[in-house]
Amino acid sequence: MSRKNRNIYLGKRVKDTGKKGLDSLREVEDICKEILKDYEKKKISYATAMRRLVFLRTTVIKRNEKLVGKKRKAYKIVKKYEEKLMKMMR
Repeated sequence: MSRKNRNIYLGKRVKDTGKKGLDSLREVEDICKEILKDYEKKKISYATAMRRLVFLRTTVIKRNEKLVGKKRKAYKIVKKYEEKLMKMMR
């Protein structure tokens, strides 16, 4: 896949607010929404969408120092979108 066709969310389709990088719950939710939109438009498969949500929850949020004190809420947001994706699949 060429770099041009990649789905990059933060800074491209989701406005990066505050400092550079993932630093707010709004950005987490907006990224989740964009992943679901890509799935609905059939730009990505169900498996790819789920992998991206799980990656966001398990790796990005876990290691992000800027979300200190907000990680539980960020996890809940991503889990909510994982559940929405599962419902869309049915």
